[in-house]
Amino acid sequence: MQEINYRINILVLGLVALLVCAGSKTHAQNIKVPDKPTPTMDLEDVRVGMKGYGLTVFHGTVIEPFNIEVISIEPNKRPNYAVIWVRSNDDRMVESGPVKGMSGSPIYLWEEGEERIPGKGGKLIGAFAFGFAESLQCLIGVQPIDYMRETASRVSKEPDTWSGPKRGKVSSIALSRTLDQVEAMTPNDQSTAMARLRISHIRRWLKHVTGTTGGLMSDAPDGPYIVGSDLNKRMLPMMIPITMGSSEAVEVFAPLYEPFGLMPVAGPSGAIGGEPPHDVDVQNTMLEPGSVMAIALAFGDLDLGATGTVTDILPTGEVLALGHQMSGEGEMALPMATGYVHFVVPSRSISFKKSGTLIPQGTIVRDENAGTVGIAEKRYHTAPVDVTVHIPGHEAMDYHYQVATHPAYGPRSTANVIFMSIMALHAPPIENTFRLKADLSFTGGRHFNVDTVVAGGTARNVVPELMPLLSTMTENPFENLELVKAVVDVEFTEGIRLADIVGAQLDHVEVKPGETVAIDLQLKHYAGPLENRRITFKIPEYLDEGEYPLTISGVEKHAEIVMASNPDRMIARSMDELVELLQESLDYRTDAVYATLQLPDAGLALGRNELPRLPSSRSVILQSPTRPLAVPYTPLVKQVYDAEAVIQGKVVFKLNIHKY
Repeated sequence: MQEINYRINILVLGLVALLVCAGSKTHAQNIKVPDKPTPTMDLEDVRVGMKGYGLTVFHGTVIEPFNIEVISIEPNKRPNYAVIWVRSNDDRMVESGPVKGMSGSPIYLWEEGEERIPGKGGKLIGAFAFGFAESLQCLIGVQPIDYMRETASRVSKEPDTWSGPKRGKVSSIALSRTLDQVEAMTPNDQSTAMARLRISHIRRWLKHVTGTTGGLMSDAPDGPYIVGSDLNKRMLPMMIPITMGSSEAVEVFAPLYEPFGLMPVAGPSGAIGGEPPHDVDVQNTMLEPGSVMAIALAFGDLDLGATGTVTDILPTGEVLALGHQMSGEGEMALPMATGYVHFVVPSRSISFKKSGTLIPQGTIVRDENAGTVGIAEKRYHTAPVDVTVHIPGHEAMDYHYQVATHPAYGPRSTANVIFMSIMALHAPPIENTFRLKADLSFTGGRHFNVDTVVAGGTARNVVPELMPLLSTMTENPFENLELVKAVVDVEFTEGIRLADIVGAQLDHVEVKPGETVAIDLQLKHYAGPLENRRITFKIPEYLDEGEYPLTISGVEKHAEIVMASNPDRMIARSMDELVELLQESLDYRTDAVYATLQLPDAGLALGRNELPRLPSSRSVILQSPTRPLAVPYTPLVKQVYDAEAVIQGKVVFKLNIHKY
């Protein structure tokens, strides 16, 4: 009962905060706005040996000081690129070194003759922003405050001005990177076969629409966040910890979030039904210099938030934080919230805070090299994501979320909350088959139905099944679309419903147009017996005499035939055509047998409009240099048969068509 009351209170507080942000341009009640600017020290006045302190939260919501001393100043090598280096001998900082989650912690220096009381006085010089992995001392790179305030000067004064990243090649590169990340983390096994084929569909379309002959990644600059063996070779922006709720979630989503500066960590804050410690005053926690600033990527039955630190708040209400970029996209819109810290985790590499999210207070509206800027207005958008999970031995469980609809973070967070919903009680059975149904709505009236069966899958299958689709809709070069709503149903059953085609026999190979042939199949079920099944295939009446290949297969081989024979189906020159292409890739049924007859006479397609059985004279005209959009294709005739298992394998027959 206590937990229910707590969650009701949190929901009410969140709604109140959202209403405050949505209904007024005034400052939210939980942002401590000063009457006058915080006194700052010019970069030219900073000297080696000067002492001061930083402010941050080590536990709960209490802002505490830590001592620092200036050890060097890197001059302005290029515009807005000076760094002040400080060292801390505070016992906590010596133990941990630089801490992820301290990004944005304000750093103050005392002037000569000033009384040196930790946490008191001094002038603001900037934000804790950079560090080194595996350093033997606590060395901190400070982002000068002037650069951060300059970033705030570029905040748009008009609400709802953010329209996402610019369209064109930049957007295509972003989508290509997302596909690379998803594909790299997708195991090459049967359970992901159709997901990999859908990614291949999108890649072929992307190559066509951008006109590139190679990968887009070669055209993209490196990002600022380095992971892996090169971590300790250079100065790094401190990554922002984001609590996932489980070690498996960290393993799955780290490759997707880390290129954007977010470091997934396992912990209870991101778990279903998680709550902050009892000593956290949720209602009265403020955004102020040194406090936690949370980026609320999703909230509801799970709080998915990344956490940094507030550096400064201007009298005009802008909240300066992080001291370095997230994705560096300039104008953006993500929920800005209050937060708290469970504790700091010291690490041999780079330490981090285990943190949590409290109540949204406004919007992060700028993201540049010098840091992020938030305001009290609600300029971000969220989409409801409703998830129902069926696992043997349990009643159906329903979960409800609001996910921020940023083009890059949104698809990742949507997949994340679905994954966490599946894993909320326990992992599905080791040997299982699950059916994934999703009803996805986007702006502009775009809509998708997903209905697929996966044999031997796990919760991580939701990433390759859904994320490429979500990312293509939000990062495509035609329109900047947002998710409006997602309704997802995942049902696991015991046993792997998988069958191989191990044999087939055609009742006769000499056939007439319009005649029906019968095929006797032998299906070998996983850990089960052979099944004999008869299917029939009707020969089209319009066929000419000749030899025709007839393929009996599962969906994977059928889809490969379609992609090879119908390149026109990979073409999309508008948003409407792209939606059609994506839905076609979703309509393939994994729990079905496909019979595919390839016709010898090549047709011609203008865009996605297929023109079969054209007279040769008309075909020559359409393929002339003045009509470059005409694409040859091989017409196919298909029939689909229900199966109670995911079908693999294929057999190919040669049909001889005779009219007399």
